[in-house]
Amino acid sequence: MVRWRHFLRRFLIGLLKLTDEKGREKKKRKRVPLRETRVSPWLIGVAIFLIIFWILLIEFGFFWKNVLGLFLFIGIIVVVLSVYIKRYALDRGDHNSLAIIGLITVIMALIIEVIHVTPELSNYLVPIASAGMLITILINSHLAMVVVLLLSIILALISRFNFDLFFFALIGGVAGIFSSLDVRHRRDLVRAGLYISGANMVIIAMIGLIRQKPFTQLGENFLWGIGNGFLSVILTMGILPYLEELFSITTNIKLLELSDFNQPLLKKLMMEAPGTYHHSIIVGNLVENASELIGANSLLARVGAYYHDVGKLKNPEYFAENQEGLLSKHDDLTPSMSSLILISHVKEGVDLARGYKLHRPIINIIEQHHGTSLIHYFYHKALEEKKASKVGEEKYRYPGPKPRTREAAIVMLADAVEATSRTVEEPSYERLRNIVDKMINDKFIDGQLNDCDITLVNLHRIAESFAHTLTGIYHTRVEYPKKE
Repeated sequence: MVRWRHFLRRFLIGLLKLTDEKGREKKKRKRVPLRETRVSPWLIGVAIFLIIFWILLIEFGFFWKNVLGLFLFIGIIVVVLSVYIKRYALDRGDHNSLAIIGLITVIMALIIEVIHVTPELSNYLVPIASAGMLITILINSHLAMVVVLLLSIILALISRFNFDLFFFALIGGVAGIFSSLDVRHRRDLVRAGLYISGANMVIIAMIGLIRQKPFTQLGENFLWGIGNGFLSVILTMGILPYLEELFSITTNIKLLELSDFNQPLLKKLMMEAPGTYHHSIIVGNLVENASELIGANSLLARVGAYYHDVGKLKNPEYFAENQEGLLSKHDDLTPSMSSLILISHVKEGVDLARGYKLHRPIINIIEQHHGTSLIHYFYHKALEEKKASKVGEEKYRYPGPKPRTREAAIVMLADAVEATSRTVEEPSYERLRNIVDKMINDKFIDGQLNDCDITLVNLHRIAESFAHTLTGIYHTRVEYPKKE
């Protein structure tokens, strides 16, 4: 299965040419190492052009006027859309997204041709909305609009410049895009199918009334339009898991699956490091509320928080939240050795996440949730023991990298705040707010937030959210009178 994935991914991304870069580090558990690949948008554009051009030539015939006209027409469209994708709709270097666009466009172009040449089927059945839904869920809605427009043009061309079909496909595709903007469960796709079917019926009714078609034909077209909506959903639900796995795309659907506490890694954390598990749940609650306030991906932040400390499974007893009684394992260790154990949990977490096949955004949060922070307790303990004014900080700092996304930054802040807030006696909003402000200010001054797109206004809102959430968690309980 792994070798098949590797071969298929290389084949799809490298339709014309591949430029191999450095091989990724070897994966554990006998995983086949994949190579980073670079594909020019122009290569994807040329591949799409050739396939569409060939399909249209089959339809129109291989006369030289047809060849020249279709070449110019399709060429101009593909060039314009490629320029738009490269400049406005896609991050530079996002090669997976380019491959996904190419693959979905080619598959849909072939489906259009198959349905068109099958006499028993109507062109109203062509599920262009499925392409819009897939690209919206996997990449973004801007690219989905471009692909839906291109496929609608292809359908109109194959149907001999049928404007009715172009309009029908375009509106249905747009309905699919808008109904997929906030898909979090696979059942949400069924609702999207109803919206697509409804949009299709409205367009068919409009076209039928304008063209003065008989009601029998209108009713038949209604059935094809409804079938189009459900076929789009079936295709999307069938293809989406394979594209998620093949290209390691972390969709909202995938994140919700990872947030299930029955996931093997979370169950392992609960059984072997219950203190860390409880800490991670609280951090998840903190980051979800704060992320929503500043417009970050709250679902990604919450799931990242659940997994951020899984590296502590290697030596759970060396972390305060898992220690029982007053004795600590660190009492018998030197400060440098204690720091080494604490620092290692980040690397152990990354390795464990890769072993359990977590996706890159989650691994990034695990890797970045301490940044290059200093382990103050053991650093100052080393200063006291050596009675020196200076001890090399590099031994007592996490290796990084610093958080590069707002979600990773929020997890870092919540992690520090939650750990410190547990030591507060008689917690109140004011006391908790002071601690939150101090922890965030310390991280800011230490430069831990320099590499992510987060503003002072964001930090103020995050602090306010943390304080309110912690107040709810640690609120004072009413002492009821005892029964005599």
